[in-house]
Amino acid sequence: MSTLRRLLFCTALLVGFILLGAQALGMIAAHRYLNTQLAQQSEGGASALAWALAHASSSPDERAALADDLYAQGLYALVRITDDNGSTLIERQQSASASGRDGDWRRDWLNVQPPAITRAYVSMDGGARGTVTVQADGQLARDTLWQGGVRVLGLVLAAGVFWSLFAFNLVRWIEARTSRDICQRVRALSPDNDALPVGSCELAGVDQALVDAQRRVAATVEEQNAKIESLQSEIYRDPITRLSNRKHFVDQFRAALADKSTDAGGHVLMFRQRDLAQINRHLSRAFTDQWLRSSSDRLRKLVVEFGGTSTQLARISGSDFALLMPRTSAPQASVLAERVRRELRALRVPMDKYGWCRWALAMAAFAPGDNMSDTLARLDHALMCAESADDDQITPASQAADSTRIGEYSWHDALVTALEQHRFSLSVQPLHAVTGELLHHEASLTLHDTTGGDPVPASIFIPPAVRLGLSAECDIQAIRLGLDWLFTHSEALTVPVSLASLAQTSFLSRLERMLADRPALTGRLIIEVDADGLIEQGGDLRQLCDIVTAAGGRVGLSRLSQQFGAMERLHEFPVCYLKLCGSFITGLLHSPGSQHLAATVMATAATLDMAVYAEDVPDSATQDILEDLGVRAIRGAVVNFAHTRELAPDHQWVSS
Repeated sequence: MSTLRRLLFCTALLVGFILLGAQALGMIAAHRYLNTQLAQQSEGGASALAWALAHASSSPDERAALADDLYAQGLYALVRITDDNGSTLIERQQSASASGRDGDWRRDWLNVQPPAITRAYVSMDGGARGTVTVQADGQLARDTLWQGGVRVLGLVLAAGVFWSLFAFNLVRWIEARTSRDICQRVRALSPDNDALPVGSCELAGVDQALVDAQRRVAATVEEQNAKIESLQSEIYRDPITRLSNRKHFVDQFRAALADKSTDAGGHVLMFRQRDLAQINRHLSRAFTDQWLRSSSDRLRKLVVEFGGTSTQLARISGSDFALLMPRTSAPQASVLAERVRRELRALRVPMDKYGWCRWALAMAAFAPGDNMSDTLARLDHALMCAESADDDQITPASQAADSTRIGEYSWHDALVTALEQHRFSLSVQPLHAVTGELLHHEASLTLHDTTGGDPVPASIFIPPAVRLGLSAECDIQAIRLGLDWLFTHSEALTVPVSLASLAQTSFLSRLERMLADRPALTGRLIIEVDADGLIEQGGDLRQLCDIVTAAGGRVGLSRLSQQFGAMERLHEFPVCYLKLCGSFITGLLHSPGSQHLAATVMATAATLDMAVYAEDVPDSATQDILEDLGVRAIRGAVVNFAHTRELAPDHQWVSS
């Protein structure tokens, strides 16, 4: 039942209840009034008869005449005259047939029964004494009450019928009008509503129109949701990997930094595909996009499985990705980061016959209230350091000094300013042989910023320089300062050069001109490069060796222990020494395999007339093993003749 029908039905019930209640109250009032009138009528009749008998003679005929006159009025049901002894002298009352007609159910239901009134009388001559009993006739009152009730009830029923017809027609009119309006409005939703008929609609038509409208609205809502999802994807998703983009990541990171709950804070893992540009050059763009998409899907599943839904994986630039791990402790973040590192290693694609594409990873912790820009700058710098380390180990972002935790753009300004103003100097340390003799000095480029603070070592600013394409300029500065140092000293000097500089064509030509300008000094100059160059940049390294040896200088290899694959090509290059360092040296004491490998390196170096140096020696036991193998020079924190790489207390600037 509709709301309107319910309202009309309740209204009808209320009105009927009011009318019936009013009728009942009216009949009760009339009943009381009639009973009172009948009682008064009986009392009046009795008083009148008693008075008449008191003034009349005592003859029986006269008394009978008076009783008959009173009864003949038709207003009384009983007229009785009794003597002093209570014997009935005269009695007039309705016949049995009239009493039977009056004894129906209405008499009992209406209950209009007048009382019998008795009065005593004494005749004028004093001879007669007795009583009169008179009872009014209630038949007329009952008929009047019944007829009035029936008339009012008939009126109520007639009004009810009229109200029912009115309500029924009103409901039909309202429904028809509403249906027509709804139908017209629904038809107006249709694109071709002009072709639809206009007029009143039946309920079936309205239902069909509503169904059609619901379908159209559902289709419209679905289309709008698709558009909204598409817009959100464009705003918050990377179009290729479908990961969150930089904007969404920054919003989530800012919200995590603003979290003030007790377990707030967390970690951020940032990883960079170092060879994405080369992959795009050597492989098709479609393959690269598909590889990135499939790799992102696998990483997303890994992160959701082990990190939960609170973690956020995002692609923040072309080759940079980030994993936000809010509310994670250091062990939890480290375990998840290690899983990501292993997954990235499994997702590598081959670059050439010597290796695979490379990833650089860095991780930083954050707490509520930290500056987001500083945290991202620390991560960016740690990534550049990871690229310089040339492995896929996770680099903590907190390893750099506070003054160096700046972003890529800030490094660009600092390096360009230092190059323009020649704010570089060399930190020179001697390298002694195991026997104690001086082999040569080793130089390290340092940068002096405009604040006048401590110089920044090359291990800090060279990774950003490589990233920004300024490594060649920095290496040129180092070689110029090295030649200036050789001019004032008689010993040999080693100057390290990054592999990224060799890839720039102008660097080798500028180096050749510099060495040609000072032929008397180049005989004591040693250019040191990474052993990884034998694998990755064999042509550039061969050209460097040709330039240096032609000028009378020498070339050394560092970090051979991180690229033992270079040993198969050592015979192709005129190298004067090799360096072993890092975890290979620190774990040498407890690894027989590493000891055999070190012995192999020594044998190969001896065959090719190359010296072998060792760095990062942790203890005397490792030192003894290296000495027994024939390592010529050893450096470490605990060996007696070790020389640390701390900056000299006073750095004199050497003009370049």
